[in-house]
Amino acid sequence: MSKRDYYEILGVPKTAAADEIKKAYRQLALKYHPDKNPGDHSAEEKFKEATEAFQVLSDADKRQKYDQYGHQAFGPGGPQVDFSNLEDVFSEIFGGRGGVDSIFDIFSGGGARRGGGRRSHGEDGADLKIQIEMDLADVLEAQEKTVEISRLEHCEDCKGAGGSGRQTCKECGGRGQVAYRQGFFTFASTCSRCGGAGQTMKSTCSSCRGAGRQRARKKISVRIPAGVYDGIALRLRGEGDAGAAGGSRGDLYTVVRIRPHPMFERGGDDLVSDVTVSYVEAILGTETAIKDLTGQTLSVHIPAGTSHGTLLRLRKKGLPSVDHAGLGDLIVRVAVEIPKNLSAKEKQLLQEIAEIRGASAQKGFFNKVKDAFS
Repeated sequence: MSKRDYYEILGVPKTAAADEIKKAYRQLALKYHPDKNPGDHSAEEKFKEATEAFQVLSDADKRQKYDQYGHQAFGPGGPQVDFSNLEDVFSEIFGGRGGVDSIFDIFSGGGARRGGGRRSHGEDGADLKIQIEMDLADVLEAQEKTVEISRLEHCEDCKGAGGSGRQTCKECGGRGQVAYRQGFFTFASTCSRCGGAGQTMKSTCSSCRGAGRQRARKKISVRIPAGVYDGIALRLRGEGDAGAAGGSRGDLYTVVRIRPHPMFERGGDDLVSDVTVSYVEAILGTETAIKDLTGQTLSVHIPAGTSHGTLLRLRKKGLPSVDHAGLGDLIVRVAVEIPKNLSAKEKQLLQEIAEIRGASAQKGFFNKVKDAFS
């Protein structure tokens, strides 16, 4: 598969100035940064593609070679990614090292790391995901739910160390990383022997067999705000698996699922419910009753001449907004019931009404009803 043009990737013309190239890359980096798109491999590939393009076009010498020879200027391995040159760009976007660690990881095949800040020397704990089911009525108020999850905890016997008697790792010499070259690229990966800690243990913990972590069940309290939507994911920082060898703990994502309600449909913060009236009530108008989500009875005025499918709005009788203060509305959808069988008397009365309204009404509502059941 041929590589895309670097100018096309960044969305800039070939005459673009350095500031324009940097601005374009900043926008793409913000959009596709691995820390902002966890688990999204498509975004990760676009981020890598944009980073490679920026590395070339932001360097005057590399850009000149690329303009003259294209991708062939850098050989089959492509240009070397210099992570140190990216730090100033990402410090402006994210602060600190600004996610340079995440860039380092995805280019070395290690996957994205969370946080966008200081690199931990160990392995970060995995994020966990659970699901909580709620009734629609529960959405009216904030809920406090207690869930039990299975997650990795630091071993109580060795306090997460994996053993005792620390010594410098012989594999990486205490650096926590092992460097290697592939074509024009120089990569570094976390040392598999020490897990990035730079040290190993002389004796291994018998409880966790050197892993430093053990699986345990924990009860977690989850606060669910009022007005939540079906499918929303609430993030609890630091409630996922414990990290290894000093790595940070993962996060817990709670996905809220709202059970369907037999009487109400949801439309944003609004609720929609049906009420059925007879065709006579629709013509003459009436008062009917409907229950809201709490079971309270509400009076609904059906104006004279209401047609089938009319929507009547009861203000602030819907759901609370999860984003801002206020309540949605309860929308009453009117269904006009037409009888399947009309008595001879009813047909006669409808005929008389049609005659009273005159010939111009022959194709009107009453005539349609009469014709339908004659």
